[in-house]
Amino acid sequence: MKEFFKSLFGASSKEIIGFSALILILVISLLVPRIINKLTAGNDSFLLEDKKILDSLVVFLEENKANARSKAKAPVDAHLFNPNNASTVELESLGFSRKIAQRIINYRDKGGSFRIKNDLYKIYDIDSALVDRLYNFIDLPQNIVKQSKPEMKEVVSTTRVRTVAIADNRELPNFDINTADTAMLQTIKGIGSVLSNRIIDFRNKLGGFLTEDQLYEVYNLDSAVVLTLMTKMYIDDRFVPEKIRINQADEKEIAGHPYLSWQQARLIIAYRNQHGDYLSDQDLRKVYSVDENDIVRIVSYLDWTRSK
Repeated sequence: MKEFFKSLFGASSKEIIGFSALILILVISLLVPRIINKLTAGNDSFLLEDKKILDSLVVFLEENKANARSKAKAPVDAHLFNPNNASTVELESLGFSRKIAQRIINYRDKGGSFRIKNDLYKIYDIDSALVDRLYNFIDLPQNIVKQSKPEMKEVVSTTRVRTVAIADNRELPNFDINTADTAMLQTIKGIGSVLSNRIIDFRNKLGGFLTEDQLYEVYNLDSAVVLTLMTKMYIDDRFVPEKIRINQADEKEIAGHPYLSWQQARLIIAYRNQHGDYLSDQDLRKVYSVDENDIVRIVSYLDWTRSK
């Protein structure tokens, strides 16, 4: 055979060996699939199992797509409503899921109340996009109207004319809420040692109060006490809050702020590691799980100084 190829093609011994090996590989590649098919013929159990898995996956994807479409569509019955007295049926008709509607009812049953429109965002896992669409239908004020200062009236007697303050706290001096100590806070009726320490602890974690409405976020601080406190406190126009250096801070520092969670802190750092420094709040909007409501609350407490 070797002599035949050599005489016919004038090939060398190495070329003949290589050519023979190529033919052998070609034959094997043709025979092996046929052998495998014969060995597996009649055994369709594996194929049926794979088909079941694929069918289940298709159903799962279709359900997720349907849920996404149902969340994205407009409310079924957009109308004026008050979350403080709306029933489960009414909340569902507005587009809220049964779980969220029940969560709103449970919040009210435990003594919670909605004072302003933005309070609805505080419900855990609520669809903020739906709240945005319903914002103009929420029968609540957009901001708390600050109570006017107690008026003075004259009491006339037969001996003298004297001025009497209507409010009990009229004689107390006004104070800066961002520098007040526990003693000053306890001059407000309804604030004791526990609440005064809680206010200062929240203020320190926050980086300072920028608006009076942030006092409503202090745990277990009654709204009536907040209104009284507002008549005696003020926020200096020149006040600058303590800020988080978003391009240098670690996970613990970011998650320590009341407006950000541990999960959000991890994702913020992961995005920073992948894409580099944050230059503005527009970059922060690209981070998964940080929504527009979070941005509005936290942006004043962030320092965008680059790491290097």
